[in-house]
Amino acid sequence: MHDRLAFLSLRLSLFAALGLSAIACGSSVENGGSGGAGGSGGSASSSSSSSQGGAGGGGFPGCAGGTPILLANGSDSGYVRCDDDTIHRAAVVACDPTINAPACEGTETNKSCTTDADCTDKPHGKCIHRDASGEDPNTSCGCAYACANDAECGADSVCVCDGVVDNGVAWSRCSVSATCKVDADCPSGECGITSFFDGCYPQVGLACRSDADACRVDADCMGGAACVTIPWNSTPGTFTCETDSCAIGRPLLVAGAARTAPASARVDWILAEITPDTASLDPAVRSALAEAWTEIAALEHASVASFARFTLQLMALGAPPELLFAAQQAAADEVEHARVGYALASRYADRPIGPSKLDLTGVPLDTDPRVVLASLIEEACVGETIGAAEALALAGIVRDPVLREVHARIAEDEQRHAELAWRTLRFLLAGADEDTRRFARATFDRAIEAASAEPSLRRAVVAEDVGLLSSKQIGALRRQALRDVVRPCADALLAPAVAPVALADLHA
Repeated sequence: MHDRLAFLSLRLSLFAALGLSAIACGSSVENGGSGGAGGSGGSASSSSSSSQGGAGGGGFPGCAGGTPILLANGSDSGYVRCDDDTIHRAAVVACDPTINAPACEGTETNKSCTTDADCTDKPHGKCIHRDASGEDPNTSCGCAYACANDAECGADSVCVCDGVVDNGVAWSRCSVSATCKVDADCPSGECGITSFFDGCYPQVGLACRSDADACRVDADCMGGAACVTIPWNSTPGTFTCETDSCAIGRPLLVAGAARTAPASARVDWILAEITPDTASLDPAVRSALAEAWTEIAALEHASVASFARFTLQLMALGAPPELLFAAQQAAADEVEHARVGYALASRYADRPIGPSKLDLTGVPLDTDPRVVLASLIEEACVGETIGAAEALALAGIVRDPVLREVHARIAEDEQRHAELAWRTLRFLLAGADEDTRRFARATFDRAIEAASAEPSLRRAVVAEDVGLLSSKQIGALRRQALRDVVRPCADALLAPAVAPVALADLHA
C-alpha cells in the first residue's frame, strides 16, 4: 500500500533541509507501544446504577464489595477492586522497581544506550533489549525506568506497582497524574484509579470519586468511550467519558492531549471549490467520511493556535527570522487545511459544519529549552513527518480526484512543516552539550516507540479507496514512515560527527 519511493523522497527532502548528506541509510524502530486497553480499572459490564451508596452520599454510587488486589509475589498492592470492577487505592505500598526485561546485548541494530549507566534521567534505569517485531527486521536498545515509591514520582503523581492496572509495561511506573494518593484524601473515601490508552500512550490517573463525576464505569458512556480520570479533561480531578485524543501532526496539546474546538453550524469555513463525489457513496461510508473529516478539520483548526504558540517559543529562544517566517506561513497553511476539512465534512454530511470557539483555558506557554525541545521532537519531528507520510500515501490510494488533490496538497504543506521542525531542532541543538543530545535521543526513542503502536480507532467503516483506513493499515504506514524517514533523520542529526551549525546555515 505504501509508496517507498515517495517516502524516500520525503527523507531526502528532510536531509536537504538539515544540510546533511543525502545518504539513503536504512534504520528501523521496534513495533512498540503496548498500551493498556481504554478505561482499565474503570470498566465493567454493569453500570453504576447497580452500585450501592457509599461514603459520599448525595447520589455518589460508592464502592460495593471490595477485593484486595495482590501483586505477583502474593503481597497486598494497597489497591481494592470493587464489585463493579472499579479500583481505588486504600493504602500506600512500596513497589518492586525491578525491570523484568532482557538487558541490551550490544549487537542490536539501533541503540540509544548500551549499559544501565547510560540511563540516568530517572531512578532505577535499565538499558533493555527489544526484539524485532511486526514489519521491523531489526532489534534495538533503549532506557526503561521504574519506581519504588511515590516520592520518586513527584507531587502530582504516584508510583503504580506492576499488576494493579495496565500501565503499558511489565514493571512499576509513575502515574500521569494524581489529585489524590489514598482513600483517606477523599471526602468520599474513594481514591479511584483508571488506565486509558489514548491512541498513543497509556494514561494512568487517580482522583477522588464523587457525585460530580460524569460516569463511574465505561457502560455509563456512549459511543465506545471510556470512563477515566485524566488531567486534561473538561473537569480535572473528576471522572469523565473520553475517547482517543492522541493525534498525529502538530495538534494543540494541553497536558498531553489534543485540544480542539467543538463543531458548529457555520458556512464561513467551507471552501466552495471542494466538491467531492457523494452521489455514488454508500450512506454508511458518507457518514463515516463526514465524521472523519470533522475530526481532521478540528485538529487542523487547532494547529493554527499550536503554531502561534510555537512562534512565541521561537522568539523567546532567539530564533533567526527564517524560522519565524516559516512558522507564520505554516499557521496560514493550517487555516486552509481546516477550511478544506470542514468543506469535505459538510459535503459528506450534507449540512454546514465549522468550528466553534476554541477553549484556550490552561494552554501553557513554556519557554524552557528542554520543554520546547521535547515537544518539538514529539509533535513535529515525529508527528508532522508522519502526517506528511500519511498524506503522501493517501494521495496514492484514493480514487476520487478531489480527494486525491486534497491529500497531495496537504502532503506538500506538511512536508514543508516537517522540514521546519527538523531545521528548528538543528537550531536548538547547535552547540548543545552531550547531556542535551542524550536527552534528545531518549525523547526520540520514546516518541518513536509510542507512534509505532497501531492507533485504537473505533471506526465502523473501512473503505481504502476513500481514505478510511483500518487501525492495522495506519499502524503499518506509520511504522514504515518511522523506519524509512524519522529514524534515519534523527540518527544522522544526532550523530557525533555532525558539527554545530551556524545561524547562516538555517535558511530554507
